[in-house]
Amino acid sequence: MNQTQNESADWFQLFCQKHKFNVRTRITSGAYLHSYCPHCQKELTEGNVLKLEVINPAGETGIVELSPYLNVYERKTDIALPEGEEVRDLRCPYCHKSLKLKGRKCGLGDSSVAGFLVGVSNVKVPFLICMRIGCPWHTIASEDQDKIILDESDEW
Repeated sequence: MNQTQNESADWFQLFCQKHKFNVRTRITSGAYLHSYCPHCQKELTEGNVLKLEVINPAGETGIVELSPYLNVYERKTDIALPEGEEVRDLRCPYCHKSLKLKGRKCGLGDSSVAGFLVGVSNVKVPFLICMRIGCPWHTIASEDQDKIILDESDEW
């Protein structure tokens, strides 16, 4: 495994450790999520966009702007992103490290998953999204569901 793959695994494990508190925050649909790179900790949200570097299926690199609001599925990009296809990679636009998580798959299929941190209350937790263009699947890592519940979760 190369250094980038090790770093991806390391940051995810770091933020998924069990804790002794049972304090949970509910995130409602439409809530603004401050998002952060798990590698360099820079904020990925600027105003009303979550900005990521993307490599499309053809290998072109560009920027994709996603809505930072939970369950709002808007996006803008400067390169072609064919609906239904999986992007090759999503990266931090600052440190350019991959946000793709090895060994994780979309909850609605077998597509790869990317992750970054979202700030909720006073904690940052991993937020996972599908890398297939147009797929609405996203989740908080199961290891953190004892801290946070997403709106429209099966628990409600």
